[in-house]
Amino acid sequence: MIASKIFLIGMPGSGKSTFGKQLAQKLDRQFFDIDEQLERMLGMSIHKIFLEIGEDYFREAEEKVLMMLIKLSEPSVIATGGGTPCFFNNMEEMKKAGATIWLDTPLDTVIDRVGAKKDVRPLVDQMPADALRKEITNMYEMRRRYYRKADFTSDSNMDDILHFLDTVRS
Repeated sequence: MIASKIFLIGMPGSGKSTFGKQLAQKLDRQFFDIDEQLERMLGMSIHKIFLEIGEDYFREAEEKVLMMLIKLSEPSVIATGGGTPCFFNNMEEMKKAGATIWLDTPLDTVIDRVGAKKDVRPLVDQMPADALRKEITNMYEMRRRYYRKADFTSDSNMDDILHFLDTVRS
């Protein structure tokens, strides 16, 4: 039996939400996006949370949502925020609760995707293209050590991920 909880981690723009929905559908599981859950619970966009309340508050709320989703009994696929594995004890908690998969999308693709929607990305929304590239590269370098702790790394290849999940027992 495939792990009860499957956590997708990776950079903003790596495709966690899009791929997560597809994976959940293929596995006939509930899909949760931590950012969407936060927006629903707090009644404001992630961008607004960062601007009006701050990143510290966001990270604490993000951890609470993660722990709530971990405690749910139903099998699920969970798309984390890009920074979720990097704060508190989140990565270790995810690994204890299920399988962690790093969507290691090429950095140029991440930069293009984030640049196309940077108005909804609070850490980069006001940056010109050259600064954005530098910021995303630096962010990747800082976060990679957490992402590398994942149980499996993929470039979003569904067959490879399904094969890996077949080998993981809950």
